[in-house]
Amino acid sequence: MPVLDNARHEKFVQCLISGMSQRQSYREAFPASKRWKDKTVDNRASELFREVLGRYKQLQEEAQDAAIMTRKERMVTLSEIAKNAEKEADMIKAIDTLNKMDGDYTSKVELSGSVKTNPFVNLTTEELRKLASRDG
Repeated sequence: MPVLDNARHEKFVQCLISGMSQRQSYREAFPASKRWKDKTVDNRASELFREVLGRYKQLQEEAQDAAIMTRKERMVTLSEIAKNAEKEADMIKAIDTLNKMDGDYTSKVELSGSVKTNPFVNLTTEELRKLASRDG
């Protein structure tokens, strides 16, 4: 949703995103409302909020996206920790995490014994019917 056509509505939403209450945001966007009763402002602010909810959610999501570190930013941060760590354990942990992010580790799985992929393969048709007809 693009910037709202109505500048006052956009200002209301921007004030909400900045942390103001609905009442404060409404009074900031509509200066004449500063002389109104709180209840009137609250009702109008609530109505306006329903109208601009889509824009509010969009700006909220953009703010959250901006706060999330990119993969590159995480790798740079971990690299700095690994280079500048005072404790060897912190350095090792940072390097370990970087290696996991890069996929440098492979999982080794060992199997002892056999794996039955189809446990019914050696059963006769009659035995299969008996199994199928059981009630649980």
